[in-house]
Amino acid sequence: MTMTTEKDWWAWQLKAQAEPDLAKREEIYREGLSNFPESVELTYNFARFMTNLRKDYDEAERLYRKALKLDPEDTDTIGNLALLMTNVRKSHDEAERLYREALELDPESANNTGNFALFMAKVRKDNVVADRLYRKALELDPNHAIHTGNFANFLADTHKDDDEAQWFYRKALELDPSDANHFGNFANFLWENRKNYNEAERLYREALRLSPENAGHTANFAEFMERIREDFSEANRLYRLALELPTDCDWANEEYTRFRNEHPEFTE
Repeated sequence: MTMTTEKDWWAWQLKAQAEPDLAKREEIYREGLSNFPESVELTYNFARFMTNLRKDYDEAERLYRKALKLDPEDTDTIGNLALLMTNVRKSHDEAERLYREALELDPESANNTGNFALFMAKVRKDNVVADRLYRKALELDPNHAIHTGNFANFLADTHKDDDEAQWFYRKALELDPSDANHFGNFANFLWENRKNYNEAERLYREALRLSPENAGHTANFAEFMERIREDFSEANRLYRLALELPTDCDWANEEYTRFRNEHPEFTE
């Protein structure tokens, strides 16, 4: 039997972070919680690990709810459970209740404010409230790259202000030039809203350089090559690649079926 020398929850957290093998990392978290079952921090971090890397959403939910029993006012846990409820469970009413609870406890949380803004825009379709929340989130944390990019998407989708949308897209790229989503989303905007095709193509290629297994950006670039460049051979290659990639893109199959019907000579 191996003797453990970790003296607190943080030592177990560091040990887990240092383990590259996900199965072994999970074992470390479980062993750590057996030694510190009342640690909110370790329970919360394990829940995030199970959500983001293991994709074991049942276990993640159990852990988030356990963390909330240990500390019912932990707004990070409340906010992450809200994300799980809406993104995975589609329990939108509970998600909204959780977001409101988190913001009542900590109205200065930029992360929960920005995530609630995305929820109100995408799920509730309340653009007025979403706009107010996005602006508040970015006032609280002007350098939050994800909320900056999400606000740019919101402005582009609602056609509220294309100039302002472009400004926020560029700022998101400045804040985090390693995030493929910023490049891919900005490329969509430049194609559809600005008709700046050369810049859009450059950004699509950069998005795929950063994240070559992103099916969504691959399928978007395929459609761009089809409709704008009329390079049907390349479009066919990209559509097929998007369907082979491990990340899901619900509409890629439908688009490729349409493409094959319209351009059968390029799909042999």
